[in-house]
Amino acid sequence: MSAHREGSVPKGIALGLLIAATLCAGCAPAADETGDTAQTTVSAARGEVAAIDDRVPISVDAATRFAVLTEMRTMLNAVQGIVGGAARGDTAAMRIAATSAGLSAASEAGAEVAAQLGADFVQLGMRTHVSFDSLATDVAQGKSRDVVLRRLSTVMGNCVGCHNQFRLTVQP
Repeated sequence: MSAHREGSVPKGIALGLLIAATLCAGCAPAADETGDTAQTTVSAARGEVAAIDDRVPISVDAATRFAVLTEMRTMLNAVQGIVGGAARGDTAAMRIAATSAGLSAASEAGAEVAAQLGADFVQLGMRTHVSFDSLATDVAQGKSRDVVLRRLSTVMGNCVGCHNQFRLTVQP
């Protein structure tokens, strides 16, 4: 185990904290200009989402929503697997995790689902799947952990961008 200065944060822990902060950045409701997050939360609980959520609503049926959320969980599990593998120096685990969210994980849904989701959403999703495959290739080629983590940061930028831009609503 490497020594570190008193008061400094070990590199692995700092990386974990950075990733956790990145993943949770969009978790808390944003405060309005007065800083009143309680009112924002109450409004959302009352179903007044459109009044406080300026993301692009994508209206889908329940089955499509389930499929998209399943795909997103696959990506999140892959991120955890990549980070865990990187922390242990386990490149096989990193490659397997990245591959699990690659194009093979893309939904096999047809044109009807793509039409519900819209071209921008589908293109971003496909770019993200391709990026996971590319990350797996980097790991397989022996690229450094730093290179792989920078690539993962870019992939996660797609995830954050999607969650910041879109929200799924279920058709009645």
